[in-house]
Amino acid sequence: MHHTIYPLFNGCFNIYFKSARSLENIHCFAFLVVDEAGEAVLVDTGFDPKGIPGANTSSTQTEEQKIKAAIKKLGFAPSQIKEVILTHIHWDHTAGMPDFPQARFYVQVNEFRGLFQLNPNEETYFSPSHWLPLLPNIELIQGNREIKPGLKVIQSGGHTSGHQLVEVQTKSGPVYLIGDSPFNYDLLWAKIPPERWRSFREGAGRKFYWEEGVWDTINAWLTERDCSGPVQGQAVPWAEIKKFGSRLLMAHDARLLKVDSID
Repeated sequence: MHHTIYPLFNGCFNIYFKSARSLENIHCFAFLVVDEAGEAVLVDTGFDPKGIPGANTSSTQTEEQKIKAAIKKLGFAPSQIKEVILTHIHWDHTAGMPDFPQARFYVQVNEFRGLFQLNPNEETYFSPSHWLPLLPNIELIQGNREIKPGLKVIQSGGHTSGHQLVEVQTKSGPVYLIGDSPFNYDLLWAKIPPERWRSFREGAGRKFYWEEGVWDTINAWLTERDCSGPVQGQAVPWAEIKKFGSRLLMAHDARLLKVDSID
């Protein structure tokens, strides 16, 4: 089964830091993957300008660039999207999840296990409000798995504990949607001194930290599915991912602005 890939531009954001390198003009993309029968699978769901976890942020996002609207422009109603693959659950990949309450969301189990092994303040990378009400819709995957003919997820880890790639078979050969595979922000966050984190948590950043009950809800959900416990397996090094070939599409590659579709 061959597929056509449509990059969906979701806008740009900036996060300005006083104590570390700022993240500026970050282009965001999700992807709609459509098979020969016209059935579509969405990969990632974009960001919300109101939910960027920083005290000094800005963004550009039109109504047309929201993932729900971008899908409609391609001729699909959001209700037609029955399957969504999340490369990982950072805030800039999950904001559109509530727009697809009928969908099944595919996420690596290590992604949720890893939430219990976060570095201090790392919880601000995630927005439980995007996915906590949708836990019954989430299908946990452990390792590599074929979602449908010609569409496969590959556990990679690295950027997050349960980061995964999406291998898409097109008429011109395989293409890999690699999410945020090349990026590791550990050094950036390590440069922010503890006192600044405390100030952020007690002030402008308070809303980006989780309420205590969230941890209990996630733990109970994992336990019910017999999936609780530590992260399992090793991350795939970026050097190994690059060996997949030259057709690697990252979620934040501005060059995708020039690409309408890939088939």
